[in-house]
Amino acid sequence: MILTILSPERRLIENLEVTEVTLPTSEGEIQILPGHAAMVGTLQTGVFSYIPAGEAKLLGVATSGFFEVSDGTLTVMAETLELKGEIDVERAKKAQKLAEEILKDANLDDHQFRKYQLKLQRSLVRQHLGSKDN
Repeated sequence: MILTILSPERRLIENLEVTEVTLPTSEGEIQILPGHAAMVGTLQTGVFSYIPAGEAKLLGVATSGFFEVSDGTLTVMAETLELKGEIDVERAKKAQKLAEEILKDANLDDHQFRKYQLKLQRSLVRQHLGSKDN
């Protein structure tokens, strides 16, 4: 299966042969293997993983976006992407504190509240993955 993972800021992976991909979707975690049926879905903030052919599993964090499986290819388009080794845990902790402080403000409109909820969620996922030893 051929994998491409993109965000507005970068092309994380392009046309890489992989044996397995796991994505955080709006329907829960999904594992995609070669020969998977065609489908389109939405991503949620969470941990993703992929196994390049003949190599070890790699982990990262993706935020909202979309994915498409079609004819032996998987294309993932996420708002933000970060591989495990790129995560700055201290920065994620600061982002968590900031989001928590802002969410205490009773005057936030729905859009602002949702924005900082997502920032808080992303910071927690980044901390969790960034502090793992695997």
